Amino acid sequence: MLLKIDINKWFSWLNLGIKDPSTASAVEVLLQIAVICLIAFLFTFFLRKGITRVIGGMVRRTKTKWDDIFFEERVFQKIFNLIPPIFIDFAFKIVYGKWQHIELFHRFIVAWILVVAGFVIVAVLDAINRIYDSYPIAKDRPIKVFVQVIKIFVISAIIITIVSEFIGESPRNLLVGLGAFAAVLMLIFKDAILGFVAGVQLLANQMVRIGDWIVMPSNNANGTVLEINLYTVKVQNWDMTITTIPTYQLVSASFTNWRGMEEAAGRRIMRYINIDMLSVHFLSDEEIDTLRKSNVLKGYIEDMLPKLNEQNKGKSDVLDERRLTNLGIFRQYAVRKLEANPDLNMGMTYMVRQLQPTATGIPLEVYCFSRKQEWVAYEKVQADIFDHLLAVIPYFNLRIYQYPEIIKTTN
Repeated sequence: MLLKIDINKWFSWLNLGIKDPSTASAVEVLLQIAVICLIAFLFTFFLRKGITRVIGGMVRRTKTKWDDIFFEERVFQKIFNLIPPIFIDFAFKIVYGKWQHIELFHRFIVAWILVVAGFVIVAVLDAINRIYDSYPIAKDRPIKVFVQVIKIFVISAIIITIVSEFIGESPRNLLVGLGAFAAVLMLIFKDAILGFVAGVQLLANQMVRIGDWIVMPSNNANGTVLEINLYTVKVQNWDMTITTIPTYQLVSASFTNWRGMEEAAGRRIMRYINIDMLSVHFLSDEEIDTLRKSNVLKGYIEDMLPKLNEQNKGKSDVLDERRLTNLGIFRQYAVRKLEANPDLNMGMTYMVRQLQPTATGIPLEVYCFSRKQEWVAYEKVQADIFDHLLAVIPYFNLRIYQYPEIIKTTN
């Protein structure tokens, strides 16, 4: 042996003695293994420290970002972890070339190398995913689902290879034997299989993208999609909590995606005011004269009065005549105020309409689209519209319907 250690000499120095030759031989082997491992790790430590410093300097000087990401994911450092097992295996073949247990030891070294290689491949995949995420296309078509599937495949292949190495069988024969446990494997990887299929459907059909605002009441999700992976979709709700939804549920269950609103030219406003039906009446001449002073209504009233006079010729009964009503004039006023609002998109549908009267009055609905889609700005546009309409309703001698108890309290 090239690495010879006199056990009795070492242990006599420690005031210990080993008289049994087999025990002394075993301890000698263990010490030699320890020395070889120590040399391998020290060599790797200093080599990795020096080369990593050189690589780090080179990475910082380049303009590209992909090498920075590879360095941050410690890909280069993990590659150096392959040196100790390779060094130890090489050293043992020299020192213990005819050792009876050398084959078993070699199998452990192979398993070690495969595990380290697995960590390297996983780090490379994570780096590739980060590089891809830095491009705009990643928002529409993330690849994290596929990266995770590749990771599962790599890890499974490594496990099968290690097991086949120890039992002395070909990985192919082992896979054939595992076919009998297919049902068990499907139960174990059920979520992964469902998640992968759902992920492919979500990405292929562009049902969900990172950054989309989705609402899924069944999972208490109402917010922005942060991440789509093999098992879950992470959603940050508006209260800053995080909801995780199983990926396959986004295919099997219903949810609302507000992306269409964000991609459109406006965000819909659809809100109504309840008008007290008892306050609706025909306009008197005095009321018409008062409302005609408004620049918003002047043109409409002067256009309608001749038409109504023409239609009402020969009619003397109020039941036969067509006359202006305070509710109708208010609707026209609201429409013209919408048309004059620069924050609304008049290229999209807009109207002020009556809904089915109910026990709480006549719902007068405002339907339009705000140019501003951001939440706070959108709410301001909507509030400004209704602040004004609520304030001017009394000028039309209309009343907003409220429950009688509230009216009594107010009075």
